[in-house]
Amino acid sequence: MTVILDKWLSFLPFQLQKINQSYRNEEDRVRNLLGKLLLGEALKKIGYESISLDTIQYNQSKKPYLSEEFDFSISHSGIYVFCTIGRNLKLGLDIEEIKPINFCEMTNIMSNFEWKRINKAPNPLNQFYKLWTLKEAAIKAEGTGFFIDLNTIEAKKNTVHIGKNIWFSKELLFDENYSGHIITSESKSDFEMIYKEFM
Repeated sequence: MTVILDKWLSFLPFQLQKINQSYRNEEDRVRNLLGKLLLGEALKKIGYESISLDTIQYNQSKKPYLSEEFDFSISHSGIYVFCTIGRNLKLGLDIEEIKPINFCEMTNIMSNFEWKRINKAPNPLNQFYKLWTLKEAAIKAEGTGFFIDLNTIEAKKNTVHIGKNIWFSKELLFDENYSGHIITSESKSDFEMIYKEFM
């Protein structure tokens, strides 16, 4: 695996290679690498292969972006890596493998209203992950990182509200053992999304 990883790593700019090598876990390195390679693939699919991954910048909260014109988001969990890119909009993406968790340890990340929704759902665990991926994708779109009180993020039917900002959500249905959402700044938005499985 290490030989293959090093070979594919050579396709990334030096700065991104250094970031990748900072991951201690080899699976995390593979997911990170695949995410960046998918970003390059997504740029080609929308006809902007001339844009180099060298142009990736970071805002004050360390959210990566390509330019004022292009925004992208990468998420990986379990065996999946997803990448989405859009032009003239802001977006965020999150996927999570659905695993058993102790709700008692998660009380501060959902509002009382959201916990009621979770507890009343036919499958509380799935409902929790639906809300969690909505929130995390919205945080990525907002670009502020986790410097925000998660209780102040309101997830409604097809929108997420953070303060005065309204984000539009779309659920990703790709595997019954996973939950995922994409969040965009525009209700009618054009974006490219690709994903890969790795074992």
